[in-house]
Amino acid sequence: MIIFLIPFLLCWGSFLNMLGYRLVHDRSLLGKRSQCPRCDTVIAWYDNIPVISWILLRAQCRACKQPISALYPFIELLTLATLYAVYTVVDPRFFVAYFMFASALIITIRSDLETMLISRFVSLYAVPVGIACSVLGMLPISPVESIVGALFGYGLFWCIATGFEYITGKQGLGQGDIDLMAFIGSFTGIIGCWATMLIGSIVGSVIGIAALLCTKQDIQTRIPFGPFLALGAICYILWQQQIIMLLL
Repeated sequence: MIIFLIPFLLCWGSFLNMLGYRLVHDRSLLGKRSQCPRCDTVIAWYDNIPVISWILLRAQCRACKQPISALYPFIELLTLATLYAVYTVVDPRFFVAYFMFASALIITIRSDLETMLISRFVSLYAVPVGIACSVLGMLPISPVESIVGALFGYGLFWCIATGFEYITGKQGLGQGDIDLMAFIGSFTGIIGCWATMLIGSIVGSVIGIAALLCTKQDIQTRIPFGPFLALGAICYILWQQQIIMLLL
């Protein structure tokens, strides 16, 4: 089974790469085949094999020799690791819903790392998907918990962002982060929101400080928070029983 699962998940990661890029760059999802973003050359199938092609091409476009971001193999490997963990850890009753949830989170990681933007198609506009999954019994939370979780996640981050901007005159959280928390709340409820925020804040602070020290950048340098929230949400769905026991 694993022999077929690994190639599928890597290809799915390549698909999520494409979605993440096209959503934030306003490209048609039904348009042409994958192209080099610099020279617009259509990428041949043998140059589009997940991870392997990036290595064989030495991270360069075959046509224009411009560098290919390491974000592509990173997302493909992240997809493999995350969704394989979902497959092996999550209750089979909730696999489909969490597969969609984790896939959307991976897209947000990809787009936020590249452009510091999160598409609403995989955050706020996807909230009804979480509510529908709870109604259909595809999630371990009730429809009420899903709705309240979405409202709580959005409201909490909106209050934090508004208060921070009022006090400092600067933007702390972007609208994309607020929308993302509403989406996370719709799939995990209030407890999931708290856990996501806690894990994301801790991991984000540690990695952010380390990155600033290593790169010697100014402390006011903007660092995307969405990937850390997504990571926190993924950790929650994989180990939610242990996290709930820890929190309560």
